[in-house]
Amino acid sequence: MSKITEHVGDRIRRGRKGKGLTIDEFAKMINKSKATVSKYESGSITIDVETLLDIADALDMDLKSLIDYHSPNVRPRPLPQNSFFNQPKLFVYYYDGRIKGIVRSLIELRTSDDGQAVDAQLFMGLDENFNKERVQHIFEGKMTAYDTITHLNMVNQVNATELLYLCILNPMHANAPAVGILSGIASSPFFAPIAIKIIVSKKQIREDSMLLNILELNKEDSRNLRYYNMMVINRPNIVTLNDK
Repeated sequence: MSKITEHVGDRIRRGRKGKGLTIDEFAKMINKSKATVSKYESGSITIDVETLLDIADALDMDLKSLIDYHSPNVRPRPLPQNSFFNQPKLFVYYYDGRIKGIVRSLIELRTSDDGQAVDAQLFMGLDENFNKERVQHIFEGKMTAYDTITHLNMVNQVNATELLYLCILNPMHANAPAVGILSGIASSPFFAPIAIKIIVSKKQIREDSMLLNILELNKEDSRNLRYYNMMVINRPNIVTLNDK
């Protein structure tokens, strides 16, 4: 069993579950036995290219979402150095009132193969150790960074109807966390467009009252919402948070 086959198997399992399919149902869709599909998902056997294409079609997924494995032996292209987002991993936090808690996510950035863009993956809903093996959702897309603002447009790997847009205000201080808005479609208890205040940091942040106070919508946010009829996220002069 190799890291690559484990990775591909994990992506297949997530795609199947995202479609609400049992192993037996999915096996029939791709004309394989239930035992074979189980081996695919566990990463215990390799998969030929034609079968991978059949799997991607059956799951309505882009093939590259199944094989987005990055070998640790291949040195990635350097990221642009003229923006805040110039390192491969960034930590994202927001407060979700539905669960009354902070949601942790991880953004991974890579310069595209043609060197003309920055590819981004968002691993949403991680544990306190930011373990990607326990991720709830994986989004992928592109990042576009400017001097004062950064945009990320992303799509769920297993459901192309779920799009996310992250609009982030680049901090005035290079080592300070950034603040922004994450917008998209929310699920239970409602299915509707939403926008959430987020903090993006180059380092893990201690999840204390200071972080919570920044993430929760405050009186100024409420005043702006009533006055402008818009959700407005202003850039703080200096956001100081404790590193974990």
